[in-house]
Amino acid sequence: MIRNTFLVICLITACVAGVVLLQSGKPKAGANEVLAPASVTIAAVQRRDLPLTITAAGRAEAKASVAVKSRLDGQVAEMAYVEGRPVHKGQLLLRFDTAVLEAQVRQAEGVLARDEALLARATSDYKRNVALVDKGYISKSGLSQSKSDTSAAQASLKIDRAALDNARLQLGYARITAPMDGVAGALQLPVGSAAKANDTTLLVINQIDPIYVTFPLPESQLAHVKLAMSKGLVPASATIEGIEKQMHGKLAFIDNAVDMTSGTIVAKAIFDNPAGLLTPGQFAQVSVQLDELPNALVVPSQAVESGVDGPFAFVVNADSTVTIHRLTVGAETAGYRAVTAGLVAGDRVVMTGQAQLRNNTKVDVTSGPSVSSEQP
Repeated sequence: MIRNTFLVICLITACVAGVVLLQSGKPKAGANEVLAPASVTIAAVQRRDLPLTITAAGRAEAKASVAVKSRLDGQVAEMAYVEGRPVHKGQLLLRFDTAVLEAQVRQAEGVLARDEALLARATSDYKRNVALVDKGYISKSGLSQSKSDTSAAQASLKIDRAALDNARLQLGYARITAPMDGVAGALQLPVGSAAKANDTTLLVINQIDPIYVTFPLPESQLAHVKLAMSKGLVPASATIEGIEKQMHGKLAFIDNAVDMTSGTIVAKAIFDNPAGLLTPGQFAQVSVQLDELPNALVVPSQAVESGVDGPFAFVVNADSTVTIHRLTVGAETAGYRAVTAGLVAGDRVVMTGQAQLRNNTKVDVTSGPSVSSEQP
């Protein structure tokens, strides 16, 4: 028993000694290891004018929206426009059944003709009685009655003419025309249905050229925006999803009260929209330019890192190593940052791959874009 235990202890000791010898024969990690250069992308720092902008998400809104209603009770007889297509002011949209209205016009014309004949007879009688009263054939009271009859006939004629004008006006209301240029919506009352005067909405026309984009403006920027507006026109641009080309316009309106629940105020920018790229209710990204920094030192925002000592950037040296530069930064807009200290024009700053970098890290530049010469 003691002999077996002794043999087991000897075997364990031999194994441990073998492991120690094997470990001692291995080279230490990192003794001869060379780290591969870190892969990064860079951008060149440049000087150029940097616009100071505010960006917000907004929705397109028709400059004017009109709900077209009937001005008389009647039945829709014909639709004369194409739904969803542009219409022009005065263009015929709908026709109502006019049979009753035409009959009313003819009736009014008949009453007018009758009363014109009565006036002619009353006028003739009055003229004849004027001559007869001088000869004593009729009394002065008879002449006065004749004059009253003539005046009454003239008044009746005015009433008849007004009634005829009204009948013709009602007949004109049977033609529904566009009150303005815009895009006509769907007909909300099918042909053959009855409409009630000043109550039934037949269709809606939206004026979309020009068009508003409404967006919330932070109250912290309100003073800056008002200052910019006091200096003149404030440029604005809009970006629509799926369309590369930007729309350019101007800031047109700021509301008169801040929403206390959101801390924002409603603002509107106006844009020409001849091609109908923007539709009311559509989402758009709005950028309002308040000012411009001339000849600013500009660097892409993604090249600026945040540290415990403030912002910094990795600058690529001629020997493909990087050095940390502490920065003093200014305004940021459209993906670019103004730098007031820490960099010079022509410096190459790392845009991607910063997480693997330290001071003097060797890098492999996979691409080297420059800051675009176009305005952001």
